Amino acid sequence: MLIFAGTGIDFSFFYIKILAYMKKRLFFVFIFFNLAALALTAQKIKSMEFHDQQITDILLVLAQTSGTSIIPDETVTGTASFYFSDSDLEDALSLFLSTYKMYYTKEGSVIKVSRIKSSYDAAGGLVSLTADSVPVESLLRSLSHAIGKTVLYDTLPAISISVDINALPVKDVLGICIKRLPDYTIETGDSYFYIKKEQKETAAAAKEKKENGIKRNGDIYSLSLDRGRFLDTLTSLFSAAGKEYSLFVQSDIQLENMYFAGKDFDTMLRLILEHGNADYIEQNGIYYIIDMQKKGIGSKLKSTDIVQLSWIQAQDIPSLLPADLTAGSVLRIDKNTNSVLLTGTPEEIQPIEKFIRQVDVPLNGLQYKRIDIKYLDVKSVIPLIPSKMIQTQPVQIPGTNSLLASGTKETLDGLATFIADIDIKKAGVPIHLKYIQAADVLKNLPPSLTKDMIVDSGYPNLLFYTGTDENCKLFMHELNLIDRPKPQIRYQLLVIQYTKGKSSSFKPSATIKQSSESPNFVFSGDLSNIMTLTFDVIAKFGYEFAATLNAQISDNTANVFTDTTLTGLSGQDIKFQNTDTYRYIEYEVDESSSTTTRTGVTQQITSGLIVSLNGWVSGDDMITMTVNATVSKQNSDTSSSSSSTSVTTLPSTSERVVNTQVRTPSGEPVVISGLIKDDTSVTVQRLPVLGYIPLLGYLFRQTSKSKDKTEIVIYIVPHLIQETKESGNDDLRLERYYKSFVAVK
Repeated sequence: MLIFAGTGIDFSFFYIKILAYMKKRLFFVFIFFNLAALALTAQKIKSMEFHDQQITDILLVLAQTSGTSIIPDETVTGTASFYFSDSDLEDALSLFLSTYKMYYTKEGSVIKVSRIKSSYDAAGGLVSLTADSVPVESLLRSLSHAIGKTVLYDTLPAISISVDINALPVKDVLGICIKRLPDYTIETGDSYFYIKKEQKETAAAAKEKKENGIKRNGDIYSLSLDRGRFLDTLTSLFSAAGKEYSLFVQSDIQLENMYFAGKDFDTMLRLILEHGNADYIEQNGIYYIIDMQKKGIGSKLKSTDIVQLSWIQAQDIPSLLPADLTAGSVLRIDKNTNSVLLTGTPEEIQPIEKFIRQVDVPLNGLQYKRIDIKYLDVKSVIPLIPSKMIQTQPVQIPGTNSLLASGTKETLDGLATFIADIDIKKAGVPIHLKYIQAADVLKNLPPSLTKDMIVDSGYPNLLFYTGTDENCKLFMHELNLIDRPKPQIRYQLLVIQYTKGKSSSFKPSATIKQSSESPNFVFSGDLSNIMTLTFDVIAKFGYEFAATLNAQISDNTANVFTDTTLTGLSGQDIKFQNTDTYRYIEYEVDESSSTTTRTGVTQQITSGLIVSLNGWVSGDDMITMTVNATVSKQNSDTSSSSSSTSVTTLPSTSERVVNTQVRTPSGEPVVISGLIKDDTSVTVQRLPVLGYIPLLGYLFRQTSKSKDKTEIVIYIVPHLIQETKESGNDDLRLERYYKSFVAVK
């Protein structure tokens, strides 16, 4: 008898019932485990017949039937036909594999099948290898696995060979495997073998290589290079020229598509160095090749040259020199001797000296003058110079907005006066924008404008116009058409969740009947639930829909998610979000000790309703909307599991997303439905202690499921907000604007 102390209650009856229940359940579990053990020990192959089936499929059937793992490698391919009688697995497998020249090895409870049979005698270093019609690459991989050494190889052709090798050295076996590959050789290392493909150059390739390089004809050089290395090309040039050089370049790059002809040595060297990002310094007949970033070491080789002038004044040289020629050198003027002192490396001095020699020639009364252009482009000024004003056409100084002209003092003065008259900065007419921004005008110029007619002021609502008065009037007319406020759109948004499948019922308590006193109809019913909504349900969908919705809200089969009004400009993104964010601390579980530790990382899950709208108004006042709606929900697990994974695993979420584009007149409703979801909740109740026992725990737990079907419906009514127009005649207003701009100018 079982009596709990202090209660006086006899529990023996319940105790006997529980023992009887457990004995009955344990009896079935015992039978289940015995049957499973009998199935696992069965290794007999039943009679089976295969006709032209894939060999890998046959092996899979054998594995499933016998309960043994059979793994074929990549050499097991093709089809086969075979009949299996009642026999053991190994007998049936051996007979089948020997018939189709395959082999197997057994490692524990796993059988591996291959068309290659290999073995290795480590003491004698001898290999045995047997295979029938197997790719060379597969043979090399099997050999590497057998001898325990790495076998490297270049790309091999897709050929198959058959071998039957018995006790040969490894290198001899490799030689047999690549016997049909004459372009491959074997390199041996301490811990590897390398099957290397020899690059044999054809006669045509050798001829092309010979022609693809530097050629010299006297003091003239040419280069034809499709692809080559920078240092190799440099070596070929100096070898052809018979000159000495010292290399200070560390990097080597690939050169491509270089074709030059009729160049002297210095020019050809400069062209090659430009592609290699290098430079050179020539000192005492030796060329020092250096990196661009290491050019500072050339300061040790700088020198000073004196250029004596004969025909022009030394003080005129700085104004004639292009700016890029004086970047690295130091130039000094000696008026007493009418000479120029140049300090720098030979490469920096030589271009300046060459330029000075070209301009220091007898002028026959002519002079050189540099004229700087301030506002106009020098390329547009040169064609405007009258041919009678100057004897020779001026030229642009490279890298500047200046030109170099030659002539007498009188003609040069006249040219300078002419250029000063046309090189003026135009006064800009201020253009004040009302609604659009300056960036919008600059991005999409009206037809009357070109880029040189408009100047950005830096302010968002101000531009400067620099064109003619006639074109300004046309521009103002176009601006009057485009400088308008963007239309505004007011969105009425109503989101309702309908729950279907419940047993509750409702009946709208509303009637519509004709009045006896007048021909009009009288509505009678309860609309208290929808009268609090800002969304005008009655006006948009009628009394019948309103009464039905009111009844559904009362019966809890309809739930209002959102009832709001949003306003935005045409083309502007509008977003409504009603969500909940849950934050979870991340934990780690130690599998060995089953302890849970906090990582310090916080994860978050956001669920709820997100609606994005973007509408724009067309010329006929129709509204085109892009609607993106997302409804998400965090799922809940109601099981009473105490497993540690429940602490570390985040709850799952479900989402319903719709992306669509609709077009509707102002004030007409748009309905988006179809966001349907079946919500299934699972509740598990366990008997303490017994409910958590593996396998047996299923006998002491109860699982219940419930299913609800919900649908989210989105109602949107876009309204175009009309702007009031300015009163007055457009032509008079345009004339008033134009006169004010002319007065300012």
